[in-house]
Amino acid sequence: MQPDVYAWEFEIPVARPSLWAFVSDTERLNRLAGVFPVHYQYKPLDTGGSEVVAEARAAGMLLRWVERPCEWVEPEFFRFTRDYSKGPFVRLVSEVRLQDGERPGTTRLTHTITVTPRHIVGRVLARVAIGVQTRAGFARAYALAPQWAAGQELPLVGSERLPPRGFAARELRRVLVPLAHRLGEPALTEHLSHHLLSKPDSELDSLAPYVLAGEWRVDRRPLLRLFLHATKAGLFDLQYNLICPSCRRSKATVASLADLREQGHCPSCNIRFGVDFDRAVEVRFSPRPLGVGEEAAEYCHAGPRNTPHRVAGWNFPPGTSRQVEVVLGAGRHQLLSPQAGSVYVDVVDEADAAREAALTLATDGLSGVPERLRAGPVRLDVESRLGIDAELMVARARWADDAVTVAELTAMQEFRELFGGELLAPGAEFSIQNLVFLFTDLVGSTAMYERLGDAAAFALVRRHFDLLADIYSQHGGALVKTIGDAIMAVFRRGDDAFRAALAMHAKIPEIREAEGGAGLALRIGLHRGPCIAMTANDRIDYFGTTVNTAARVQGIAGGHEVALSPAMLELPEVRAALAETRLPARTEELKLKGLAGRHAISLVQVPQPT
Repeated sequence: MQPDVYAWEFEIPVARPSLWAFVSDTERLNRLAGVFPVHYQYKPLDTGGSEVVAEARAAGMLLRWVERPCEWVEPEFFRFTRDYSKGPFVRLVSEVRLQDGERPGTTRLTHTITVTPRHIVGRVLARVAIGVQTRAGFARAYALAPQWAAGQELPLVGSERLPPRGFAARELRRVLVPLAHRLGEPALTEHLSHHLLSKPDSELDSLAPYVLAGEWRVDRRPLLRLFLHATKAGLFDLQYNLICPSCRRSKATVASLADLREQGHCPSCNIRFGVDFDRAVEVRFSPRPLGVGEEAAEYCHAGPRNTPHRVAGWNFPPGTSRQVEVVLGAGRHQLLSPQAGSVYVDVVDEADAAREAALTLATDGLSGVPERLRAGPVRLDVESRLGIDAELMVARARWADDAVTVAELTAMQEFRELFGGELLAPGAEFSIQNLVFLFTDLVGSTAMYERLGDAAAFALVRRHFDLLADIYSQHGGALVKTIGDAIMAVFRRGDDAFRAALAMHAKIPEIREAEGGAGLALRIGLHRGPCIAMTANDRIDYFGTTVNTAARVQGIAGGHEVALSPAMLELPEVRAALAETRLPARTEELKLKGLAGRHAISLVQVPQPT
C-alpha cells in the first residue's frame, strides 16, 4: 500500500539550540507525549554493530519491528525508521526538523510521520492513532518546552504519578538532615530531599551527583561527600556502571568493586572493551533503601541525547553515495563506522584547514579523512563500497566531566575511610590513564629516634601523620599507604596536590616546636601519569612506572622543598598555582635512580618561619 504522510508544524518560543536539547531527548519526549514503553533486544551482526529488535503493546496489539539506526545532525533534525514484522504497519518513519523562527528566540518545529499500512485496517488505525492521538500527545509535549527552558519542573504524566513516600520523608528527616548539618552543608538537604520526594520513580533509579550539582548550581564535591556519608548511613546503595567507550551508555551495573571485571561488553555496539577507571566505570547511587526508584521503562533506545557526544549520524544502503553536512566546533573528533572502522580528526579555527572531504566506507576501512577540518560548516561526500547497510557517525572525542569515576572515588580519603571493605577482586588489574602521586619523606627522623628513643620519636611521627592526613583530605586526596615515616598519597588534580604539598610544609613547624622535634623537615615529590590499580595488603594500591618515578622525584627534593616532574608542569593549573606562590624555584637536569635518561626536575623552595 502507498504510505500516508502526517505533518505538523509548531512555532515554539525557545531558541533552536535550547529546543534541540529538549526535543532530542527522545526518551523524555516520548514519555511526555504518552507514547508506550518499548522492550529492546540486540542481535549481534558479523558485519559490525547489532540489529535492534523492538517489541511493544499498544491498544492490546503486539508490535514488533527492527529499529534502524537513528539519523541526525544537531541542532537541525533527527529521523527514526521502523520496519515492522508484526502489527498493522510495514514501515514508519518519524522525523523532527528545526529551523529558526521568524522572531528572534523562536523555532519552527516540523514533525513528519510517514507510515506504510500493512492493510486497510492499518490505514484506518493510523488515522486515529497517529493523525489524532500521536499529534495531540506531541503537541502537549512540545508545549512544555518553554517551561523546561525556563528551568521549571515538568508535570508528571501517566504512570509517573507518585506513590506515597512517607517512609522516605521520615528517613530523610531522621538521617539526612543531621548528617548534612554535621558535614556543614545543610542547604543540600533541601535540594536532595525535594528531588527524592517530588520526582517520579523513573527518574530516580540511578542518581549522578555531579549531574545533579550542575542542575542545582551547587559545588560538586560537597554533594558527592553527602552521598557517600548518606550511603554509609543506609539511605543509598552504591552502583558501579560499566560505560561503553563507543556509545558511552551504561551496559551493566555491579554493586561492589570486587564484582568488576577487566573486560566489558556492549550488546548494542557489539564490541568488547577494556575496563579502565578513568572513563569505563561511573559511580552512581540508588535510593532503593528509601523505597524510592525503580528500573525505568525504556521509551527510545537511540535518540540523539542518549549519546550526546555524537554530533551527527547517517545511514548508507549498500553501494550508495551521499553528500552530508554538519557544523563542527573546534576540538578533536572521531568519524566512526561500525562496519568500516574509525578515524580521528582535529577540527581547528584555521583558515587553511579543509572545509570538505571525500570519504569512503569499505571493507579495508574508513578512508579519505584529512588530518584537519575547519571549524564551522563541513561538507562530506561519502561513498559506501560495502555490500551491507552501513552507518557513519561524527562524535566529539572529549568526554563529559559530569561523571564520578572510580579513579576519582578511590582517590578520596572519605571513600577509603567509609568503605574500607570495598576492594578489587584478587588479581584484577585496572588501568588509570592519569593520577597524581605525592610522596613525602621526613628528614631528620633517624637522628630523632636516636635522640629520643623509639616510643617518643614514634609519637612525633604519628603526630606528623595526623597533620598530613587533615591536609590531603581537605585538598581532595587520599592516603594510599605509609612507608616508615613517609606517605604515598593520590590526587586527581595536579593543583590540589601542589597546594597540599605547600600546606604540609607549613604544618611541620608544629612538630619542630614539640619537645625533641628540632631539625625535622619534609621533602615532597609530585609526579603524574598512567598506572595500574589493584588490591594489595587489603587496600587499593597503585603500581607501574609512574609510581616508581614519583618516588624517585621525591628523593631528589631537599628539606623544605617540593620537587615537580615535567609532567606536573605540563598542567596549566599547576603552573598557575606555582606562579601565585611567587616561591623561588630552580630546574635541574637530574638522573633519577633506576630510570633511563635525565629529567628536568623543578625544585620549589618553601621558606620556613624564623
